[in-house]
Formats: sequence, structure tokens, C-alpha cells
Amino acid sequence: MPDLSTKLGKLNLKNPLILAAGILGTNAELLKRIAESGAGAVTTKSFSINERKGYENPTVIELIENGQKIGLLNAIGLSNPGFEKFKEELEKFKSYKPDTKLIASIFGTIDEFPKLVGMTENFADAIEIDVSCPHVDDSISKNPKILKNLIKEIKGIIAKPLIVKISPNVTDIKEIARAAIDGGCDAIAAINTVRAMKIDINFAKPILANKFGGYSGIGIKPIAIAKIYEIYSMLKKENLNVPIIGIGGITTGGDAIEVIMAGASAIGIGSAVHYRGADVFGKILGEMDKFMNEHNYKTIEEIKGIAVE
Repeated sequence: MPDLSTKLGKLNLKNPLILAAGILGTNAELLKRIAESGAGAVTTKSFSINERKGYENPTVIELIENGQKIGLLNAIGLSNPGFEKFKEELEKFKSYKPDTKLIASIFGTIDEFPKLVGMTENFADAIEIDVSCPHVDDSISKNPKILKNLIKEIKGIIAKPLIVKISPNVTDIKEIARAAIDGGCDAIAAINTVRAMKIDINFAKPILANKFGGYSGIGIKPIAIAKIYEIYSMLKKENLNVPIIGIGGITTGGDAIEVIMAGASAIGIGSAVHYRGADVFGKILGEMDKFMNEHNYKTIEEIKGIAVE
């Protein structure tokens, strides 16, 4: 039977499937449900120091082209109740003593990030900083120097693993990943949603209240694969051992294997929950297990990056 365990730096996961931020990560009960369905780790919805209301409705739409469902478009605007409320949910989840790791996803300004990381560290197994959401100031995500200095400052504060979630909406994702690595991050999460828009031709106006949104789901998988491949190629060439969490349109076990072959050590699952249900983690694990048995792969490490020349 294949060993599906994997590592993200010092963080050991029983399997590589991680609930991505923003999907069912708003409270302890939902996180517990996902943990029980088989996830190796769960990530909270991204939260800030203070409450944030987000955008007006409509904030989420399903994209259907020529009768085919191709993904989701959202502009929720990172609405959340703030750290104090989320702290209660983090404590409650940990009280269940799950064997599923807890990743806290946070966002803020350059000045707020270090403070919030320090406030959150004791309540999670790892911290993910979201510098890549298309609904916030992108001065961090697109500026390597600023990002490197921010990561360096944060790593001087905390001991828990630090994951940096980076954006595909940049000129050179390798440059951004390298800046995060040079700053000392423990893992890279790639990619976040792709900036996109949908226009209602009957009303001749964008459907989302915010006009622009983040595109996720099946349609962005080829983009995610390419970006992960680029980052891993750089890591391989420079002999850098920094794990990648591959995110973007992964819906089946075959998708998960493809992302690992592109260089990922773990896989973020988001929109697949919408399409295949909250028990999608167990389904994908079963599909991965079957593939690995059929092809005589014993571990995740055997597969990781084998498509990268």
C-alpha cells in the first residue's frame, strides 16, 4: 500500500491533501468535518486583525460556458470577523485533538502582518500569509524586495512553519517565489485565484458587485501546473529544498498526481468541495492510492517533480 505522507518543512502531514483557504474554513465544526473526511491539513478562511465586511452581493457566481461548468468567480472581499473571533474557533478545533494539522491563513498590511502572525502562532500548527488575494493591495505580492523583507521580519518573530501564498497575477512568479524563499519562508503555496470578470450581456455590465473577481476551479488547473512547474524548476536548478503546496483546479486523484509530478509536495483543495462534496478528500485519496498501486509508486517523494526536466 502506498505511503501518502508528506512533509512541509517541519510539518508532517499524514497525506498531501489540504483544505485551501476560503472554503468551509470559517469555524471549528466545518474544519472538523473536513478533517474527518480525510484531509491531511485544513486551512482557515483568511482573517485579519479586525473585522472586515467585504463586498456587496453578488460576491460568488458559477461560470458556465457552452453548458459546461468551468469554475467559480468570487469577490467576497476577504470578509471575516477578525482575530479575536477566529481565535475561539482555532482553540475549539485544536480541542478535538485531530491528527489533521491546522494552518491559519492571515492577511493584512505590511505593518499588520508581523503583529497578526505573533498573535496567531500559538493557535495553529503553521501560518499561511496571504499576500496574493486579488481583492487587496498588491504592493507586497508584486514587489520582491518588499516581500523578502516582510518574510524576514516575520521569521524573526515566530518558530512555527511559515507558508507564503503567492499570486499568478505577476510578470515572473519565479522571482516572487525566490523573494519569499530568500526571506526564509518554509513553504510556498501556489497559486491563488486568477483575476477575472464576467459580463451580463443582457444588462451590459459586470455581474459581480466588485466587477473583478478571483477565478478558481477546473479552468485554472493548466495555469497552476505551469506556475508550479516553473517554481520547482528554479528550486531544482538552484538545489533549494523548499516545498510547494500546489493549488488550482485540483478535482480528482489524477489532478493531484499531475500537480505532484510538476513539483508540489502537497495539494490545496478548494472548489472541488463545491463540485464533489465535503468528502472529496477521501475520494481523491482513494483515486491517488489506486493510481500509485497500478504504477508501482510507493511514496509521494517518488512522484514529486518527475515531470520536471
